Amino acid sequence: MNDQGEELLARVRAALSEAGFEEVAPGSEGVHLIRHARGVMVGWLPEDISPPPRRRGPRRGRRPSPHDLPGLRHAFGLAMAAALRAAGLTVETRGDEWLLVLFDHPADAPPPQVAGPAG
Repeated sequence: MNDQGEELLARVRAALSEAGFEEVAPGSEGVHLIRHARGVMVGWLPEDISPPPRRRGPRRGRRPSPHDLPGLRHAFGLAMAAALRAAGLTVETRGDEWLLVLFDHPADAPPPQVAGPAG
């Protein structure tokens, strides 16, 4: 990664750390940062969640997997995006539950085009 990439990675780490999000080792559960051609990918693999209280009666179900909790995953992503944006970083939300923190653009370069709603 070039100097610009290393600087962006350090800024992302600092912004997340200040907001209480800590990067974890590859393969672990938690916040992950991955270098990307356009910036830094930020994602979250949830840790094991405490099981819900056992119910009595016919509605007993399986314990939800962390991957079955889209609301929690969405809220966590929103919180990370807000922390990164508050630090002055440009964040692109991706449909695959990862965030992409984009490299800064030079002042004379046009801003990237963002596709609007079709219609």
